[in-house]
Amino acid sequence: MDNLKANYPNIIKGVLETYSTLPIVYQEAENELVFDDTHGRYLLLRVGWQDGRRIYGVIIQLDLINDKIWIQQDYTETGVAYDLEAAGVPKQDIVLAFHEPAVRPHTGYAVA
Repeated sequence: MDNLKANYPNIIKGVLETYSTLPIVYQEAENELVFDDTHGRYLLLRVGWQDGRRIYGVIIQLDLINDKIWIQQDYTETGVAYDLEAAGVPKQDIVLAFHEPAVRPHTGYAVA
């Protein structure tokens, strides 16, 4: 299990890289990946323009905290937790941090 946890940064990067290649509906926008291995922060951002309006937002933010993957933000259709599970991360190592702590025990994932 420790080998798996040591590989979490690579698993996270792989999942985010896959999402970063998906088509974007905005004409003049692009996806940007931000990886901070030192602090355990991993983001997929969308930046650009659409019909004169600025597009900027965090699509996915994953943090490594106490050997668990905390999903801080997830604006995907299917949910990045499923992709992490498919990559071998057990549910007890995934925290749906976008849910308040009182709700987390009912999600089937880690609470903290």
